[in-house]
Amino acid sequence: MSDKNKRRPLTPEELEELKERLLERKKALWREVVETLEREGKEAYQDLIQTVKDEQDLALADIQEETLLSLLEPKVRELEEIEQALIRMEQGEYGRCIDCGRWIRPARLEIIPWVARCRDCKERWEKLQEI
Repeated sequence: MSDKNKRRPLTPEELEELKERLLERKKALWREVVETLEREGKEAYQDLIQTVKDEQDLALADIQEETLLSLLEPKVRELEEIEQALIRMEQGEYGRCIDCGRWIRPARLEIIPWVARCRDCKERWEKLQEI
């Protein structure tokens, strides 16, 4: 089994590389959120603000707002996960599963650096969410 597929603590070099990747992804996501808000918000809401006259127009505004928020929800969720990963780094807990406490395989962290659970615990957690 390769070293990246073994459960083990990360080296300081691996930690630094993953921290840089997390910070880069965080910046990129914030740019995407701001661009989406600027693009969708300016176009849709400026026209709507000028034409809102009755309850149907207000309902349309609510639908547009919900649509915009649903577009942003996955990005906001990922930003929260990244922030939690950075906090775990600061606390020296990064790389450990938040459920079982075992080390997460470095290969898994390379693919998803903000991951908080090992594969087994993630599968159990997802099954519980389905209930």
